[in-house]
Amino acid sequence: MTFAMTLKRLRKKAGKSRYRLAQYSGLDQAYVLRLESGERSNPSRDVVWMLALALVEDTDATSIDEIDELLLSAGYAPLRRR
Repeated sequence: MTFAMTLKRLRKKAGKSRYRLAQYSGLDQAYVLRLESGERSNPSRDVVWMLALALVEDTDATSIDEIDELLLSAGYAPLRRR
């Protein structure tokens, strides 16, 4: 699964709008839209972390395995060894 698809799926599962995800992550809403649409690819590890932290903010819908999935889909090592 691509980073764009993974991000969008996890955002929806967490019940967050793009606007709310952008607010929690400190990223621009237009940038989040470009990441989700696949227009912008290869985000830095810091950006992926900011998004991951925003996904878990105020919810327990996102698990550590899903954060690992987000990191892996961006081409980064997971938090835990598999």
